[in-house]
Amino acid sequence: MKRFFLLSTLLLATLMICAQTKIAPKMKKGMKKVYVVEATIGVPSKQSTKITTETVYEVVDATNDGYVLDVYVTDVKTDAKDAESRVYSLATEMLKDVHTQYATNKDGKVTKILNAEEGKKRINEMLDKVLADVPLPASTTLTNLKKQLTSNINETSLLESVQISTSPLALNGKTISTGTEEEYNTEQGIKMKRTYSVKDKSNIQTNAKINMNTDDMKKMVMGLVENIVPNQSDNLMDMIGPMISNLKIDAAENSTYTFQKDGWIKNITSEMNYGMMGASFKINTKVSLK
Repeated sequence: MKRFFLLSTLLLATLMICAQTKIAPKMKKGMKKVYVVEATIGVPSKQSTKITTETVYEVVDATNDGYVLDVYVTDVKTDAKDAESRVYSLATEMLKDVHTQYATNKDGKVTKILNAEEGKKRINEMLDKVLADVPLPASTTLTNLKKQLTSNINETSLLESVQISTSPLALNGKTISTGTEEEYNTEQGIKMKRTYSVKDKSNIQTNAKINMNTDDMKKMVMGLVENIVPNQSDNLMDMIGPMISNLKIDAAENSTYTFQKDGWIKNITSEMNYGMMGASFKINTKVSLK
């Protein structure tokens, strides 16, 4: 019996080792990868909005600790037909032609933003240009919309942006096993917990669910209210505070990653579903190496 137990334990350990992989794409100065991202946002009773972007990831330097990546959006297309739908694409449109430089370690994991202030300045300039040609929904003003779009542009948020599920850099530097769990935030500020499943070295799948308590939800709602009605959030929170304890937010995400032999992402497919206070929407995203 003891022998059987020992053999079973060794077999389980062997299987776990096999279902483990280290993500460390090969990098060298001058290397350039171009990714096309197709995101389809579906809202009930409305026509889906499709946003297509093209982004360059260029290794511009090699350092003692790793590499420097220059990342910039070269093209943004949207089929939005009205002002409300166009708002979905503004966060991406304002990044067009803005270069963000990331420092990485030897495994390609992003460790620092090298030009955060410069990038923030360029984003503000691009946003002014973009908003000049955008009809605004009746529910917002130019000042409030600009504040909402730029409120989270800082080094922390830029670092978090490469951790979202659809970023080609999201898994760099990680040693992943089947069953590995980790927490992260979506672009909408929702806290999630993802679980990994390693099919083989070229295929990894993830399943994520919401991971927020009442305090987390209250903090998120307060941030949204502050962006929409600055300087009045305290009064509004006094009124809606009691409702938050009964607030139900559903969120789930499933993603699949495939890799090239050099360790860089080849494709990502991701489906994100949200539900809150009776409203729901879905985001389907496909990332492809050009």
